[in-house]
Amino acid sequence: MLNKKFFLFTIFLNLLYVKIFCDTYLVRVGILKDVKSFELSTYKKQLVIVKSLSGKISTLKLKDKTEVYLSEENNKIKISNRYYTLPVKISSEGKLKINGNIYPQEIEIFSQDKKTLTVVNVLDIETYLYGVVPYEVDTSWNDEMLKVQAIIARTYTLANFGRHKNDGYDLCSNVHCQVYKGINEKMFTKVKEAVDSTRGLVIVDDKDNPIQAYYHAACGADGTENVVDIWQGVKSFNYLSGVKCDYCKDSPYYNWRYQISQEEIIKRLKIYLVDLKGRIKNIKIISTTKTKRARELEFVTYNFNFKIKAEDLRKSLGYNNIKSTKIIKIEVNNEYITFYGRGWGHAVGLCQWGANNMSKKDYKFDKIIKHYYPHTKIKKFY
Repeated sequence: MLNKKFFLFTIFLNLLYVKIFCDTYLVRVGILKDVKSFELSTYKKQLVIVKSLSGKISTLKLKDKTEVYLSEENNKIKISNRYYTLPVKISSEGKLKINGNIYPQEIEIFSQDKKTLTVVNVLDIETYLYGVVPYEVDTSWNDEMLKVQAIIARTYTLANFGRHKNDGYDLCSNVHCQVYKGINEKMFTKVKEAVDSTRGLVIVDDKDNPIQAYYHAACGADGTENVVDIWQGVKSFNYLSGVKCDYCKDSPYYNWRYQISQEEIIKRLKIYLVDLKGRIKNIKIISTTKTKRARELEFVTYNFNFKIKAEDLRKSLGYNNIKSTKIIKIEVNNEYITFYGRGWGHAVGLCQWGANNMSKKDYKFDKIIKHYYPHTKIKKFY
């Protein structure tokens, strides 16, 4: 576990930062975890400031990229021939590069097990969104849609603070939370304008709490889903009960097809779920949701039959392969199994392709958001 003093030190620095830079929140984003080393360099300015847990501040100049690695014997890291006792925070007059990606504000480095390193970017939410929006939506889309994405990404961030608290940060930087690869050197002007023009706007429920603003690429034009029909054990929310949507028919994911060999599907299912011990004769969809998405399937083999949740099948075969649980048809022969379906993603919350097409029909961001998240309102949080 992280040192208690380090958490207090982190809270103090975060409060100080908020006091200086005002009306915003800080978020701790895990960018590397369980690594032995990483590449560090500076962007535009060479001076690096290093802050220790004790409050000691030192500086060094990095002219070239250098490898930062953990010295396991004494819980220290080595940066450019200097050793620093963990945990530390580093920053630069410009920005820092970690493994080639540019990160603003502060980088925190610590070890939970004294064997590997965790690297965290500590920054304000608005700056964080500059790096999230370009990876979560097509930046060539309408300005109004980019505003929508900025608002739901901000809402998601606030609603999921501390999701990775056991790892020592708030959110991870991959699809489990929101994709974040730092700040693009040539950041799209449209993205910055979308974030800045909606600064502090958050979607809230009837108790003024930030909602779980789930979103997906395309629902398949059959409407979005009730969250309880997609994920087991989740809480029911009136704003995630599903709405009509026929706006994403021109999505490239409106129809999809995936073919896999008998040998490969048997191998993948053995890794994740069950050993079939033989070929598959048939696959049946035995239960569906209100929009006819597969909820559960039955595999008929030459040895036995077994049932599988549709979301578990997606996980086993790959989310980019079985793009959704809106499975229209399944063909099985001795060599291959072919799945046909519609849409991409879990179909809960906002349909991105549908929302973009709504923006083309002159719907404003607030109308689009209220369509996909009924029983909510947009509130200025800061």
